Amino acid sequence: MRALLLLLLVAVTGCINQAANAISPQPIGSGTMTCRQIVEQCDSQCTDPLCVRRCGDEGTPEAAQQHAAVVDCAQRNGCTDEACIQSSCGAESATCQGPAPASDAAPERSDAPGATSPE
Repeated sequence: MRALLLLLLVAVTGCINQAANAISPQPIGSGTMTCRQIVEQCDSQCTDPLCVRRCGDEGTPEAAQQHAAVVDCAQRNGCTDEACIQSSCGAESATCQGPAPASDAAPERSDAPGATSPE
């Protein structure tokens, strides 16, 4: 009788885990995108939460974890827009965004040390 109960418990636990993964799969991260790229190139195209969750798969394993942290935080806080995410999940969002890409950086000043001036 104990063996039957144990088997039933294991089966139910397995079903619950499979259902949880079907609803909210763990990030796989088999892609090449950074977390910032996932948000900018994939999340921005989504119209439902499941799509946003799947976007994490487009990133590297590290990016997928960072993306999942932002999505989980936003979900916990009922966020549906960027302002809410920034105020409720600032640390997670900042980690996901990482440093600004080189193209976003300010141009080098010509009067900076070591810069040459045109003649």
